[in-house]
Amino acid sequence: MYDGPLDDVAINVRTKSGRLLTGRKLANSPVVRACLEGGRRLAERELLGQVGDEHLHRPLRTLTRENIAAEAERVFQEAEKRRDGQIARALFGTPPDWKKAKTRPSGGSMKDPWPTLALYMGDLVRYALLDRYSLTEGMLDDATRAQLREAPAFSAVVDKVAYQDMKIVYADETSARFQYLATGLADFHDQVREALGGVYEHSFRYWRGVYAEILEARGVSLRPGISLDELTMMLTGMAQGLSLRHIGAAGGKVIDHHDRCSVLGKASLILIAGAIDPGDGRDVADVVDELMAVRVPPGEGRGKQGAFRTWIGRVARLTAERPAREPRPR
Repeated sequence: MYDGPLDDVAINVRTKSGRLLTGRKLANSPVVRACLEGGRRLAERELLGQVGDEHLHRPLRTLTRENIAAEAERVFQEAEKRRDGQIARALFGTPPDWKKAKTRPSGGSMKDPWPTLALYMGDLVRYALLDRYSLTEGMLDDATRAQLREAPAFSAVVDKVAYQDMKIVYADETSARFQYLATGLADFHDQVREALGGVYEHSFRYWRGVYAEILEARGVSLRPGISLDELTMMLTGMAQGLSLRHIGAAGGKVIDHHDRCSVLGKASLILIAGAIDPGDGRDVADVVDELMAVRVPPGEGRGKQGAFRTWIGRVARLTAERPAREPRPR
């Protein structure tokens, strides 16, 4: 259970009151924390298929006020009766202030911070994906960032970082499934779309800073027509897409734990090779057009076309060597 500040997570709760201090206090209250944790647990069980024999006609059907409040009450009981220290600290502080446990989670107490279930869903998405994206910031330590800036074998460092990224952030199937499920609902739910936008922006800002640092340290620039924002979007988009592939097709071998590498590493190197300007200042489209220019196709026709070209070459040489004829008299 997350025990950090919820100011930037329970945004709908914080902004509802209109008062800064009151909003922060409510956003970090035990009931709000328990309700968010309860909703996360319900969603996790549904994603893992642990909701019993009930047939679910729509995603996240289990997230009703009654179910959320009941699960939040169980969170309270884990802290009080089971004396789970981590949950107790998260809910009631350090040391736990048990007087705060007098206000219990219920359908009624949920309506104070979240007048509608739609507002709750926006905060729940931020809460459920908080741990997932907070892992990103701690993934690159100072030594790894130094290697990305200075190591001669840059490709090996990229492989290492890509493997860690897929292993830690994107291979967590439960949170990844929740992210993609929420993404599928975003077009129909303004609160979910807004919450996801904030989560993606958080990850985007972090990686953009890393890429800018690498380009500056190595003294290289991008090809004309490619911006740093676009490169960041491409690289993070590849990671997210490959994680979806990993979840949907277990035999896809997106991650190779034996050799500690991933398809993301290879894909990143290919993208970097095309995006970096080696000094010719050419647009990437021009480079691709040159690389993909039509050549002699392999197979049966190769010999015939080769012979035809040889014959044309001979005719051209003979024509060049033959002296010009004198004009005929009229």
